[in-house]
Amino acid sequence: MRKFKKGDKVKVRLDNPSPYRGRTGVVQQELLQDSQGYWYMVEFQSVRSRAVNRFAERDLEPAN
Repeated sequence: MRKFKKGDKVKVRLDNPSPYRGRTGVVQQELLQDSQGYWYMVEFQSVRSRAVNRFAERDLEPAN
């Protein structure tokens, strides 16, 4: 069962090697499930730009 759905605020875990670690974003799309688990497209907003990146469910946690 999926942990997140479209529109949920999530935070990239601090132990993730991604440059987005520790940042909060919004789930834009729920992707496929593979042997690693569920995958999500997460959008990050900043003052100057917007970025979207793919993350495995294990790399995300709910944002407060």
